[in-house]
Amino acid sequence: MKKILSIIIPSYNMEKYLPQCIDSLLVEKIDSLDILIINDGSKDRTLEIGRRYETKYPQSIRVIDKSNGNYGSCINRGLKEAVGKYIKVLDADDSFEKSNLDEFIDYLSKVDVDLVVSDYDIVNESGITTKKNRFSLKNDLTIFLFKDVLLRISIPEFQMHSVTYNRNVFRNIAYVQTEGVSYTDMEWMFLPMTKVETVSFYGKVIYKYLIGREGQTVNTSVSQKAVGQTMFVVKHLLQIYSEHKDKISLYHKEYLEYRLREKTPSLYRICLIKIGDTVQYANLKEFDGILANQFPELYQLMENETVKAIPFHYIRYWRQKDYSDNIFLLRVIHKLVKLLKS
Repeated sequence: MKKILSIIIPSYNMEKYLPQCIDSLLVEKIDSLDILIINDGSKDRTLEIGRRYETKYPQSIRVIDKSNGNYGSCINRGLKEAVGKYIKVLDADDSFEKSNLDEFIDYLSKVDVDLVVSDYDIVNESGITTKKNRFSLKNDLTIFLFKDVLLRISIPEFQMHSVTYNRNVFRNIAYVQTEGVSYTDMEWMFLPMTKVETVSFYGKVIYKYLIGREGQTVNTSVSQKAVGQTMFVVKHLLQIYSEHKDKISLYHKEYLEYRLREKTPSLYRICLIKIGDTVQYANLKEFDGILANQFPELYQLMENETVKAIPFHYIRYWRQKDYSDNIFLLRVIHKLVKLLKS
């Protein structure tokens, strides 16, 4: 049977969550699914669990066992293996809304666009929805132009959890996600979007995004430890932008620029406010120099960044002073932020 949707599931030590993830895909129209469990050198029972499902549903589930290469390597392998009309990434600790999946498959079989956008929920460990993300558009087969969508929908609303790409998008670009580091999911929303011209909206929840598990990369403490990897990925996004900005349409260029403005401030916040010591200052100073020399507009925009609820331009202050002499003030700001949150 022709596969309508390939689902790439990067999996590293996910024995606790993988069964629930896969169970959410076991619907009536499973024969239309191409489910790729990419085992990234797990040290627990992830591979064993995946094989069990593969044996039971051999026409729809495939397990790809590979050595550890981090998130990006799983995406790259999945793209090589995928055969579906559309492609969607599903993290192994997340799940799909099972009650809507059959209808979503039917929707994808009827619509021919570069990108399908759907609603998603954020859930906690207990499965309780803590935030609903809705696009409030009709659940029909209307096709929009990407440039018009950008005028109607706020770009931050486009997240990995809400998008399903047509596989042809990846045939038209030499897309390789960065391997060996974490936090590369932001790349999924970057270069591929430059090949998106048509969009449709499926107005129901498909993705259920778990936030709160221990070791998750969105966890604040984990982000602090891995700030170097985040900086590496943002540098890569800047490089991609430099290579493609003169080859793409104005609206695609504006989209990439928005994504850079969205991601870059987090590096400064983590290094200067959340960590509050000298560990990453040297790397941040180097990164800041790259912005100043190669991306002056983005560099200037950082001047206006403030900490939430505190009207203090901390990046501007950091640049004006010797970066090793203002640790005390930045630590005070860090404490103030904590007090305001409590």
